[in-house]
Parts: sequence; C-alpha cells; structure tokens
Amino acid sequence: MDRQRSGAVERQRERGRPAAWLEQIPEFLASVPLPRAPHRSLLHNEVMQQHFLVDPDGWRLTGLCDFEPAMIGFRAYDFVGVGLFVTRGDPQRLARLTRPYDTSFAPAELLAYTLLHVYSNLPWYIRELGAPADGTLPSLAEAWFGTA
Repeated sequence: MDRQRSGAVERQRERGRPAAWLEQIPEFLASVPLPRAPHRSLLHNEVMQQHFLVDPDGWRLTGLCDFEPAMIGFRAYDFVGVGLFVTRGDPQRLARLTRPYDTSFAPAELLAYTLLHVYSNLPWYIRELGAPADGTLPSLAEAWFGTA
C-alpha cells in the first residue's frame, strides 16, 4: 500500500492526467483512512463483466472466472473493478450488487483504492465514465461510488 501510495501521482501523470487532478491526489489519499491491517481476503484484482458466469435461465450469477494475478488484501480493493467495469460508475447498480454481501464501502475509500490499484488508469476511466464538472476527487468518488 505504501509503495502504491508513493507512486500514485506519477502513475496518473504517465497516463496523461492533467495537473489539476494530479495536485489533488496526495491530499485526497491522506484524507481517506484505509485500514493498515485489514481483514484479509482473496482478491481477484480486476473484476469485469466478462469474468462473470451467468445461468441464462433467469440470469442468475453462478460464478466468477479469470483470476488475474490474485492477491491477498482488503475486500474493498476488489470492488474498484466492480464499480468501474461491471456497474460502470452507476452507484445504484453498485449498491444493488453489494447488498447481498451485507456490506458497503465509503465512496472516498473506493476512489482511494482506485488511485492505488495496480492497474489504475484514471484518464481512461474518466473518458469511459465521465466526471463531475467541478473536477474534484471527492465529487468523482460520489459520482462513481456514491450511496444510492
């Protein structure tokens, strides 16, 4: 986590994020309390729609495949991919998908994990999902991961 945090700005700079966004990253990450010793879970690392197995009779979810470079970590980390690639920045869909897990994650927490994610590409996510007009990370967290 410390290594990802120290390289977060540079990773986004390499991917073409404008300075106005880059300047917000250190303060935003410092403002989000992430657990230093989380309950450890097996993480897929990049959950996408293509990874779900669905029973076509009733469209019931039956499995998840294509484990990326799996790792151990805090389960909120895996919900970054869910929020970006499965529910496509729609907080209502994300809430519906997380409800059976009997859990929810703070929008800022999920955006922090988005910035720290090993595959993080904020410019691409914004092109795909859009961003609030005010151009702030807290607004972006609410737009993509807010409570529905």
